[in-house]
Parts: sequence; structure tokens; C-alpha cells
Amino acid sequence: MPEDDTHHDEEKTMAQQTLTPYDTGERCEPKPWLPYGTEVTEATPAENFGKVDFDDDSGETDCTIYVERDEDGTKTVHVVSHIEDESIRVRLHGERHSVVARLEPTLF
Repeated sequence: MPEDDTHHDEEKTMAQQTLTPYDTGERCEPKPWLPYGTEVTEATPAENFGKVDFDDDSGETDCTIYVERDEDGTKTVHVVSHIEDESIRVRLHGERHSVVARLEPTLF
């Protein structure tokens, strides 16, 4: 007996609905460098902690992001671009404001 095409289409539609923003390319997928609970060792130096790569839907790393506390106590977010033309836009959101600041790349 041949399969019911309607049933097959429903399965396909359900599979399409389960795609995540990572699958569709809408959002880059976070890939922490080290899992939580890792100890500082020679193989896992302190400077590697807290760094997260964000990969696009093809598995290429677009940027690495980490947050460090400066000597004056202020926290700084570091964004390291791995895109050839470095075209990454950064938006800083606050609890009371939707966009506090926006940084756009410029050519020097």
C-alpha cells in the first residue's frame, strides 16, 4: 500500500517547525571554550576561561566573546571578530533601556 502523501507532508512540516534559530542561521550558536567546573591547569590556562565562540549555521566561528573585570572594577566585554571584513555590530542593552549603545565597524 503506498504511503499517504498528506501524512508525509505533516511529518516534513513538523520537522521544519523544530528548527532552532541556530539551525536557520538567525542566531549564532554559543560554544564555550571550557565547560563549567574545569580547573586551571597548564592545558587549560586561566585566560581561556569564560570565552565563548559564536558559530554560524555552517559551523564557522564569527566571533569570540568574553567579559573581564578591569583594575578599576569596571567590567569590559571583549568581542573578537573572526569574520574577514570584521563586520560585526555590537548593541549594548540595559535593564531599563532597550539599546544603551550601538557600535558599528569603521575602516581606519
